[in-house]
Amino acid sequence: MASYTQIMQDIRKGKFAPVYYLFGEEGFFIDKIAEALEAEGAVLQAGEADFNRALMYGPDTTAARIVSECRSFPVMAARRLVIVKEAHRLPKGEAEKLAGYIKQPAGSTVLALLFKDRKAGLPKAAADAADKIGVSFQSKKMYDSDVQKWADEYLRESGFEAEAGIGAALVSNLGPNLNLIENELEKIFINLRAEGKTKLALSFVYQMINVDKEFNVFELIHALSERQTARAHMITDRLTQNVKINPPVLILSGLFQFFHNVALVHRGQFKDPNSIKNALGVNYYQARDYAAAGQKYSPTQTFRNLTYIQEADLMLKGATPTLMDESHILKTLVWKMLN
Repeated sequence: MASYTQIMQDIRKGKFAPVYYLFGEEGFFIDKIAEALEAEGAVLQAGEADFNRALMYGPDTTAARIVSECRSFPVMAARRLVIVKEAHRLPKGEAEKLAGYIKQPAGSTVLALLFKDRKAGLPKAAADAADKIGVSFQSKKMYDSDVQKWADEYLRESGFEAEAGIGAALVSNLGPNLNLIENELEKIFINLRAEGKTKLALSFVYQMINVDKEFNVFELIHALSERQTARAHMITDRLTQNVKINPPVLILSGLFQFFHNVALVHRGQFKDPNSIKNALGVNYYQARDYAAAGQKYSPTQTFRNLTYIQEADLMLKGATPTLMDESHILKTLVWKMLN
């Protein structure tokens, strides 16, 4: 099974497979591959798309129509491009009917099948054929730590000198939404280029994403790691003054990830930031907070806090009845974790 990086490199080099079987829960990378194939100058050259590109949607098509498009000859072009979006929503039994074509695809057509669903995909015979004859790519679900690593790599590839902690700050305040983080970073890059800057500071990121640099999830986590009771409550109070800008669910996600990693610190018996940095794959500043929290919270208190966060999450989602509003739930959670 091919990697995302290899697939994108091959597309840029003009090396195309007859079939792209793209599936999984994280739609971001699936869409990026499809966009790369659709880009002018990739599969099709300028002026060729009108007669040689077919964009189809799973719920509105059938295997017979997809195969018909694929078997059609290019019109004044070297190739045809057929993209089937929402392939996971093909009518029942239609995906199985694609197996024959995938085993013997047209040499002049590039077919991309986009399955954005954890359970849906091609039947095994067709999937095996796609992997052998074409390109198979599974876009697995990205967790907060995965998204943070992706954001850090995105920053490295941007050419800007980024201050440590920006990737973590983006995930803490925007959530593990790759599209949203990419859009925000591109806006930031545009501003930096316009101002002729080569360095990206964390304070500028906060400014651009409308986050108070003193009162945000990142600072709340730092205060909790040091068990700074007064500051933690002050930050929580500021965060809960506008739950639309600071969604409590995102705050809980950041807190859960933090204490989950503190639990890993206890399990590995790590003491210093450098060993934590290497073991967890985080930056030094995060590792420093985990080291501090490892000293301030015992293993029992750490797992207790994870339970408190899960309980608060159920309340926020309405699964557990409560008379508290979102603000009160979050304030109560912070009080319980510190006591």
